[in-house]
Formats: sequence, C-alpha cells, structure tokens
Amino acid sequence: MPETPSTTSHRSVLQRQLWIMLLALLSGFALSQAFRTITAILAQGLQQDFGISASSLGAFAGLFGLSFGIAQLLMGIGMDLYGLRRTVLCAFPFATLGAMVSAAAPSYGWLMLGQLMIGVGCSPAFLACTIFIARHFPAERFAFFSGLSMGVGGLGLLFTGSPLAWVVEAGGWRSGFGC
Repeated sequence: MPETPSTTSHRSVLQRQLWIMLLALLSGFALSQAFRTITAILAQGLQQDFGISASSLGAFAGLFGLSFGIAQLLMGIGMDLYGLRRTVLCAFPFATLGAMVSAAAPSYGWLMLGQLMIGVGCSPAFLACTIFIARHFPAERFAFFSGLSMGVGGLGLLFTGSPLAWVVEAGGWRSGFGC
C-alpha cells in the first residue's frame, strides 16, 4: 500500500512525540545522576551547618543509593502493572519534594528524609528510559538509543561539577538543592 502525504505526516508527528517523551525521560535520568553525586559538592557546607561527622556524611550519601536500589525493584513492578507514565509520574514528585525538604532541612534528620525521598523519586529514571526505548523504537536501534541515554544521563554528572560548585559557592549548599 503506497504512503499518502497524510500517513507520512502522521508518522512524522508520532516520531516527534516519541523524541519529546524520550527527552523528558532522559532529563529525569540526568537529574538522577546529578543527585547521585551532589554530596561531593555539598559536603563542606553540610558538615559546617549540621556539625556532622565524615561517617554521617557517608551515611547521607549512601542513603540515596540504598533507597534508589530498593525502590527500583518496586518501580519495575509498578511499570509492569501500571505502565511507565503512571509509575514515573507517581514517583518523580518524591525527588522534587525531597530536594525541597533537603534545601529547607533544619537538622540532619530532615536532610536524611529528603535524601530518602530523592532516592525513591529518582529510582525509575533509567529503567523507564530503557523500557520506553524497547517499546517504541526499532530493536536494531536499541544499542544506539541506550548509549544515547547513558550519554545524556551523564550530563547530570557534569552539571554536579563546576556549574553546581559555582551555584553552591555563590548561594550555599541549600541553593544546590534548590537549583
């Protein structure tokens, strides 16, 4: 069956929508990567403001990975049962709320709660990208899109380098979470 201008236009719109959705998911993954490494930039300010030890700072940094890892299993089940959109839209607000709790934390305990929420909120990030790619793009292009995802996600790591350090130097560690 020959393609008509209408089917070609529809396919183009669909492709554009898929790319927009993938970029939205990749933005969440990049943010997840940024939260993974934010402790290194904020450490000095956290230790000064809360008087925490190096081991407490390590516990703070580790809580992201722990909550992320435990919640990721549940997010995978959620994606299978409820779909990507619902799972990500239910989970990711926890990352935003966790960043707000952390930015306003009056004590180390509140800071830890914020970190726990960030880990849970970010937990579906890469898995959602991978499942989305597998479902919506050609199988022979999976490796390309997975590599692209890792590259874009890596931008989050870059942003927790000098750019975040400048923000924190100018406005303090709380501005790092706020940003």
